Amino acid sequence: MPLTARVTQSSDRCIVALDGELDICSAPCLLAAVDEALAGERRNLLVEATGLTFCDSHGLEALLEAQREVTDAGGTMELAHLHDRVRRLLDLTGLTRAFTIIPKRSKDP
Repeated sequence: MPLTARVTQSSDRCIVALDGELDICSAPCLLAAVDEALAGERRNLLVEATGLTFCDSHGLEALLEAQREVTDAGGTMELAHLHDRVRRLLDLTGLTRAFTIIPKRSKDP
């Protein structure tokens, strides 16, 4: 399933909502969305990952690159509502410490 990244603005940050799979082919889609988000006035970014169903090592690298871009622009990046398998990948690779992660909502599957 290809990745889509939708950028929206809230009063205090940009939201990048991901749907699909984050891998070597779709990593540029995430980075383009981050660039679009940073082109506005807001520097704080929330990556809404409810629809992110898969992430491989290239996807992790893209998330780290996105975080570097946001940090370099003077902002912050949070990952929200990760599926269990994506959260497990972050746990296994030790990258949970690299990100600010907002837990899944209690009604999430």
